Amino acid sequence: MSSIATDLALARECALAAGELLCGEFHRGSSVNSARGKDIKLAADLLAEEAILSRLRTHSPHPILSEEAGEDAGFGAAGLRWVVDPLDGTYNFSRRLPLCCVSIGLCDGDRPVLGVIHDFLGGVTYAGAIGLGATRNGEPMSVSTVADRAAAVICTGFPSGRSYDDASLLAFVRKTQQYKKVRLLGSAALSLALVAAGHAEVYHEEGINFWDVAAGLALVAAAGGTFQTRAAGGRWQFEVIATNGRVSAS
Repeated sequence: MSSIATDLALARECALAAGELLCGEFHRGSSVNSARGKDIKLAADLLAEEAILSRLRTHSPHPILSEEAGEDAGFGAAGLRWVVDPLDGTYNFSRRLPLCCVSIGLCDGDRPVLGVIHDFLGGVTYAGAIGLGATRNGEPMSVSTVADRAAAVICTGFPSGRSYDDASLLAFVRKTQQYKKVRLLGSAALSLALVAAGHAEVYHEEGINFWDVAAGLALVAAAGGTFQTRAAGGRWQFEVIATNGRVSAS
């Protein structure tokens, strides 16, 4: 088994283990650790993160960036490194909305090359790596063939790190009204998985954190799409555009 295939199998194993824990927390109800502004942190985030990081550190030499734990001391600008969001869609999770997932990506430097997104409530696992292709529950998946923006679906959202001023929101409306439909799921990772699987054509968010999108961007590329990122705000905040490679989102 190649190194990238080994990493993909490990990421999938970690995501499934964390998802099993999160299913229990979802039905029991998870306590709130903090709620600041438009952001919320649950005990479930930490529980899932511990399950993932312990496995990654036992079975992989790559340093890790994770939403709750931050970055390892060896998390430099080069080489392979894991990027983990143990629970994407935390607010949905807290309100019992079944739109949340585990997201585990592997980057070569700043470039996402591998991703696993596990929709633990829906029982769907998206997995893939550049050069190996992408799958949905083990079956091959690819981006859609839609080329006309007026016929396309855009997935977007309002991450806690973006600007909410009038000018920013007006620009958002002007961009989205060019599309056939707009979908706001409350999970960047799931939104990107839908682009990779061909259910939507474009994902665009501003001020999104890298751990929210790393796995999904790798999936989009593995499924035949394209993506671009641009620094926007804090150290790990970006403007992200991912498409099926046919619809222009610029």
